[in-house]
Amino acid sequence: MVQVLAVGLALCSVAATAVAGEPIVRHHVLQSAALGPQNVVLVLPPDYDSSSTRYPTVLAMAGLGESVRGNKAGAYGWVEKYGVVPAMAALHRGRLTRADFQDLVTDEALARYNAALAKEPYRGVILVCPYPPNLNKGIRQLDGYERFWFDELMPWVDAEFRTTSTWGIGGISLGGLTATHVGFGNPGKFAAISSQQASVTRSRPRLVKRAEAHLEALKSTRLNIATSHRDGYRKALTQFHEDLLRIGLPHRFVILQGAHNKPFVKGPGSLEILLFHDRALRGSDVLP
Repeated sequence: MVQVLAVGLALCSVAATAVAGEPIVRHHVLQSAALGPQNVVLVLPPDYDSSSTRYPTVLAMAGLGESVRGNKAGAYGWVEKYGVVPAMAALHRGRLTRADFQDLVTDEALARYNAALAKEPYRGVILVCPYPPNLNKGIRQLDGYERFWFDELMPWVDAEFRTTSTWGIGGISLGGLTATHVGFGNPGKFAAISSQQASVTRSRPRLVKRAEAHLEALKSTRLNIATSHRDGYRKALTQFHEDLLRIGLPHRFVILQGAHNKPFVKGPGSLEILLFHDRALRGSDVLP
């Protein structure tokens, strides 16, 4: 069993005080046999401490900018840099505004999101944010991280928090590539895989081969691929979408508004990872 070295409320403005209706941010340092001390940040639904509800869980990978900042900063990426706390609060509120999308949404898309929330309210997930490894340094380094995630982190979360033991994996940019690579290679570990603006340009052939090798198992996994109109990886992701259609792997492919930058992930990116996994990990198809 993994050893907990430190635990506490996250030291950031969104969790410095308890605010009714706000998601709860917790920071832990775990002693991993595979990697040594590892920072992990969890984002819990607003009612976590006051209810007995169990939630599905998402392993969320930040991007390259957070990976190069170090272990603790990398784990804090979704909370400190990506706006996932206000995004989660907005979804729990039940109606989204243009401000929730950082103004990166058309009127038609906003109406679709709110129609989906009206039909089936957002029930919530637990977001688990470890340090995101830098895949640009080589795929082999993932061996240690996968051992940590699969053998230590995920069992610890299931034992210590009220989860349904149903997991998804997702990420943004390089983290989206990591989530796709890991998810495709371990189809029994995750019920859903998502990526936002994944940096797949050079890795696309390898990912397609990985999907083909596990095709039958992956067909029962919910898969979401999101890009945006001004994403530098839009062309590669569109080709990836076409590759998956060719090999017969079902998935959702969506083109959102925005560029490959922080406003995108603070708006459409964070909303998309949360809403998709809220639905997919409960077997629902009610999406915009």
